[in-house]
Amino acid sequence: MRKREFLKFLLDNSVWIIIVVFFTLNAFLTPKFFTLLNFRNILIHSSILGIVVIGESLCLLSGHFDLSVESTLALSAVLGSMAVKNGLSIPLAIGIMLMSGMLVGFANGTLIRKLGLNAFVATLITYIGIRGTALGIVEGKTIWNLPAAFCFFGAGNIGILPVQIVLLAVLYLLFHAVLIYTKFGRHVYLVGDNQLAARISGINVDRVVITVFMLSGLLSAFAGLVMAGRLNSASPLFGTGMVFEAMSAAIIGGISLRGGIGSLFMALGGVVLLSSISNVLNLHAVSPYWIQTIRALMILFAVTLDSLKRRLVRYEE
Repeated sequence: MRKREFLKFLLDNSVWIIIVVFFTLNAFLTPKFFTLLNFRNILIHSSILGIVVIGESLCLLSGHFDLSVESTLALSAVLGSMAVKNGLSIPLAIGIMLMSGMLVGFANGTLIRKLGLNAFVATLITYIGIRGTALGIVEGKTIWNLPAAFCFFGAGNIGILPVQIVLLAVLYLLFHAVLIYTKFGRHVYLVGDNQLAARISGINVDRVVITVFMLSGLLSAFAGLVMAGRLNSASPLFGTGMVFEAMSAAIIGGISLRGGIGSLFMALGGVVLLSSISNVLNLHAVSPYWIQTIRALMILFAVTLDSLKRRLVRYEE
């Protein structure tokens, strides 16, 4: 019993244990890694991915996944940037961005719950369609020189802290509280664990799933706002490949692919770990061509951990 409890503790907290070991080793092995400036860079690099991971984690916890997050990010950045460049007020432009993300999420949820499409098929359709829409709107061009106020969320500071880091912390605390302390959060876990049991319990499964996808779209759109501000530009190619990073970070952080298991606090650990690995590879001047291979190995590691957790849960039951 003690061995199983210890193993469960290690699996549940594996990402933070790995981070501690990783940071300790690189404090000695990687020059300039263990500095405040580098930690700041890691957190800044984590911010955009981290915001997207919140939405992806919500979908995974409900027993689904969202492939369209990166396309939604790109489309929202393009729409918002076009709006401000054409004279619309910044609040209205931001509103358009966030609304576009929620509409994409609503479309995903509707395709899955009302038309009965598999989540992979439904979000693959929107992934391709939304990216194509973003490319078509600007004919593949990048929008440059955005207003300074519009760039605040991606390039501003609150005191000594970059706004991106503050936003990341606030959003994780907010959605962690939603999942742990609200009825909606409990419903998300129940739906992800057993949809039939959730339905019998009186939970409106359709509403929960559609809401989860709308939140994922909203957060992806907000990440598009942060990225546009950070780069002072908007490109229809923003976020390319980010969906795989987002899913990797969530799974590495302990969010189960089968739903109903995990927490945002652990998912944040997955984000920090992936960003830290990228940071170390850059500091060692490792060829970017190898980064994809390393990410694939991280996904394999994450899926293996998820399988071990599931087996342990079944054994205890």
